[in-house]
Amino acid sequence: MMSGPGALVLVLHAHLPWVRHPELPFYMEEHWLYEAIAETYLPLIEALRALERDGVPARLTIDVSPTVAAMLDDALLRERTLKYFDNLLGLVAKEKRRTAGDDGLHPVVLFYEQRLERLRALFVEIDRHIPGELARLEQVGLLELATCAGTHPLLPMLMERPGLVRGHVRTAVREHRRLFGRSPRGIWLPECAYAPGLDRYLAEADLRWFIVDAHGLLAADPTPLRGVHAPVYTEYGVAAFARDLEPARQVWSAEAGYPGDPLYREFYRDVGWDLPLEQVREHIDPDGTRMFTGLKYYRITGRGDHREPYHPGWARQRAHDHAGHFFDCRVADARHLAERLGVPAVITSPYDAELFGHWWFEGPWFLESLLRKIAYDTDLLDALSPMDVLERWPEQQVVALEASTWGAGGYFDVWLGASNEWCMPHLVGVGERFISQLRRLEGRDAASDRVLAQMAREMMLAQSSDWPFLMSTGTAVDYARRRFIEHVQRFNRLDAMLESGQIDEEFLALCEQRDGLFPSLELADFA
Repeated sequence: MMSGPGALVLVLHAHLPWVRHPELPFYMEEHWLYEAIAETYLPLIEALRALERDGVPARLTIDVSPTVAAMLDDALLRERTLKYFDNLLGLVAKEKRRTAGDDGLHPVVLFYEQRLERLRALFVEIDRHIPGELARLEQVGLLELATCAGTHPLLPMLMERPGLVRGHVRTAVREHRRLFGRSPRGIWLPECAYAPGLDRYLAEADLRWFIVDAHGLLAADPTPLRGVHAPVYTEYGVAAFARDLEPARQVWSAEAGYPGDPLYREFYRDVGWDLPLEQVREHIDPDGTRMFTGLKYYRITGRGDHREPYHPGWARQRAHDHAGHFFDCRVADARHLAERLGVPAVITSPYDAELFGHWWFEGPWFLESLLRKIAYDTDLLDALSPMDVLERWPEQQVVALEASTWGAGGYFDVWLGASNEWCMPHLVGVGERFISQLRRLEGRDAASDRVLAQMAREMMLAQSSDWPFLMSTGTAVDYARRRFIEHVQRFNRLDAMLESGQIDEEFLALCEQRDGLFPSLELADFA
């Protein structure tokens, strides 16, 4: 029987596609990573360090996808991240001179100067190695770190070839152990995509929990007795935690969500677009293509085009107020659910990590304030990780989950629509060819193993759900199509090498140099 206070399970999904491009000194899409580091990952670490400094018994769960972890560990990208900070600080110095005497904008520039210098110093202090600092924060008890499958594939689409599912899952576990020093206990299924039988592969990898969207749990057989407010076990003993829609609405909703508050920073008003080109040319794409720089001087203000200058102090106070509102709502939920269910409730709130800081600039302030309030302001609710919940309440209902995803439609529509369905035959082809070559080349030599390992990487990168997602949303469509096609073409050329027995060392080395991620990859995991 469950007893004690209820649980708020905050889970942040840190994922970006693999966007390492050593072939050029500047690549626009690499900035997705630098922005995430400067606006989300380091601010979250800063908030967690503040909680650690003050002895706050906080608890947060972050799953770090293998592609993000690999990029954060990469020497070239770590060096380029430092250059990103230096370039941005150079722009700040110019803006500091340009806005001198402007009582509205100059204080915002000074805020950015102090913030960027502080975050750059933090990055250097942790040896430019975010995985190492996250591992330390896990060791001191503030975090539970989880993983995500391989290159973020839609796993249910691979289940006709079990070796591919096992390969993505086991590679994720190996890479997590390599970079964070311990095996993960939980996994964020890419796109929260589940299908019956997938739990078997998670159990084989000793993964104990995963996240599903609300409808994925509510459609289970039998119907979960406590709805989304308790985890359930699957046939293979892996626990599923379902998203509670009301906390999600308060944070995500374009209409009712906190990030739309008039005092918060306006995301789209950036000096990379606002200023004359000659004033920002040295700090954007060398070909003159405008882009976001991260310097945004205005608050949301209202629905019209007019924008007032941003006031960081006002925004931070509003984030504190919103954390208080969110806290009050969850405490009320915990009280009401305990009365209705007769047992403490588990409220699961999963979000994309990049929402906090990148899209919602004040998000890390919100989280820090929320975790402080949970620690000290109530005895009805504890901040717990999924493993904390399973250890506190190990007995839970066993159900059979149906197939589901999160996102529009909730059932794979985003990744299998008119804009991207052309990808599927190619994905089927590379998967079948890879498994066929593994079987054909049993007892193979080291040279063949090397080609097969790179084939595995190219196949996994082609299988990333990011490319069809970007095609579906109309965001970076050309880049997504190009990346998908490139990985399929490289796979095919490597496959032809094995068929002919003639290995092109120069091409193989080039593939490894560009996309040699997952050094712990084991071909046996795909067998």
